[in-house]
Amino acid sequence: MPAFKNIAILGGTATIGQQLIKDLLANKDEFASVVLLTRDPESTKAKELSALGAIPRRLPSELSAPSSRPHLVEALKGIDVVVSTVGAAGIAEQEALIYASIEAGVTRFIPSEYGINGDLHAPSVGFIGEKVPIRALLRSPEVSVKLEHTIVLNGYFVDGFFSAFYGWDFDKAPTAVGARVAGAGDVPISLTKQTDVAHYLAEILRAEPAVTRNKVVQVEGDRITWNQAVLLVKELLPGATMTVNSTTAEELEKQVVAAKGYDFVRLSLYLAVVRGQALLSHNHNKLFPAVKPVTARAYLQSLLKI
Repeated sequence: MPAFKNIAILGGTATIGQQLIKDLLANKDEFASVVLLTRDPESTKAKELSALGAIPRRLPSELSAPSSRPHLVEALKGIDVVVSTVGAAGIAEQEALIYASIEAGVTRFIPSEYGINGDLHAPSVGFIGEKVPIRALLRSPEVSVKLEHTIVLNGYFVDGFFSAFYGWDFDKAPTAVGARVAGAGDVPISLTKQTDVAHYLAEILRAEPAVTRNKVVQVEGDRITWNQAVLLVKELLPGATMTVNSTTAEELEKQVVAAKGYDFVRLSLYLAVVRGQALLSHNHNKLFPAVKPVTARAYLQSLLKI
C-alpha cells in the first residue's frame, strides 16, 4: 500500500477528478479510502463514483464562509492528501480548504494548477493570477511547516487545444477542416490529455512521498507547433479541404487589451503560445513510467475516428 492511504478529491465530478478517482479505485484495497468532496452527494456523477467505491463527504455551499470551517475540518478528518481539481471558479476557495487541511491534520495538498508555469508567466498571463496567492500560501513559512504540497503543470490540454476554443473547426470533417494559427505558428506547445493528467496524479500519490514533496512536477503528453498540428491534420485527412487563417502577435496584443471574459481568456492563451509560454521547460515523465501519455497524433486519430 502506498505511504498515502487516504485520499480526498475536490472537483471529483469533472474530467480530471473523475479519472483520478477511477484510477485510485482500480486496484482493490490499494488505498484505504478514496473520498469525494462534494456539495451534492446526490448528483448523478457523485452516485456513479460512489458505486465504484468512492466515499462522498458533503461540503458546505460556501467554502470561504467562516461558519464553514468546522464542516470542512470534519470532512477532512483522517485524510492524508487533498487533491484539488476544481475549475477557475473554485480556485480562490482553495485557501479555506488549505487552512482546514492543516487543522484536520492532512499531510499534503495538491492545488488545482494543471497548466502553464505561473511562477514564470502569471504577470503577463493575467487570467491565471488567482492561482498565484494559493501557490504563495502553500509555500509560506506559516503553512509549509504544517502542510506539504505538490504543484503539477502540464502545458495546455490536448483535448482543449484541438477544439473551437483554439480556432479549429472539425464540424465538416473529413471533407473540410478550418484552423486559426496564432502568430507564425512555429513555437512549440506542451499538450497533455486531461485523463493523462489524472494518471500522473495517481502515480504521484503512489510514489515515495519525498519524490514530489514541496516540488513542481511537470508532465506532458506531446509538444508540437501550431504549424505541425496543421500538417498532422492534413496528413490524417488527405482528402480534406484545409482553410488556415492566422493572427499576428501584434494583432493579438491589441485584441487582448480590448477583450473581456471568455474572449480575454482565449486570446491570452493564444498570445501565451506566441510568447513561448505554453511550452514546459522540461518534463518529469520518466519518474512515472507506468503512464503512457496520449500523443497529439493519437488524440487526433481518436477525435477524427481514424
